[in-house]
Amino acid sequence: MIDLGHVALMLLGGLIVAWLWRGLGARDRALAMVRQHCDRSDLQLLDESIALTNLRVGRNQRSRLGVVRRYGFEFTVTGERRYPGWIELHGQRLLRIELAPHPFPGAPGEPPVDAPSNVHYLR
Repeated sequence: MIDLGHVALMLLGGLIVAWLWRGLGARDRALAMVRQHCDRSDLQLLDESIALTNLRVGRNQRSRLGVVRRYGFEFTVTGERRYPGWIELHGQRLLRIELAPHPFPGAPGEPPVDAPSNVHYLR
């Protein structure tokens, strides 16, 4: 026989499953945003993946409380070195994308991307 305790447990289980399902959607949205940002910045997203690194309660620009998810990823400029990056979402909305300091391809005074690493250029 089902009593009120069983109904409460089923409702709690359903809410947890719905919250996890929505979290998977947030991860997919964050991955699409990171891909788009890397394409615009002429960077290559490595492994085509992101990983959840932090989960906390926070406020957005309108002071609304919500879950803030932080995903980490790695990118490269020339294919030689990996650099870390982070994206933070408040619910489904983008808060910020941070990239570690890295060289910019084609910047004035920078060696060409395909240049050997043992060659030094004068500036």
